[in-house]
Amino acid sequence: MVATRRISLTLDVLDQQAIEPFVDPSRPEHAALEAWAALHGLTLRDESDAAIIRTLVRAGAEALLEKALEDGYARLAASRHQDQTERRAIRDHALNRDGERLAE
Repeated sequence: MVATRRISLTLDVLDQQAIEPFVDPSRPEHAALEAWAALHGLTLRDESDAAIIRTLVRAGAEALLEKALEDGYARLAASRHQDQTERRAIRDHALNRDGERLAE
């Protein structure tokens, strides 16, 4: 069972301005939000402010989670590249050292 929670939310002027394009059904932002909601099994139901804000919260949270994953993968790739570079340097040093011994 999914629990719901009702919270109070105070929106300042900048918050309201950010949300406004998504509230107006004639705006492309609203259509984009509806499309995102449909792709994720959500509906804007009565297109109330609460439904729109809930959907925006979900979309924003998902976008930030995706960004965090991308950043994590980038750090992992950089770490792997650094490890490979260090291993090559160690190998090259060992080969040079062995080559010098053989030359003596």
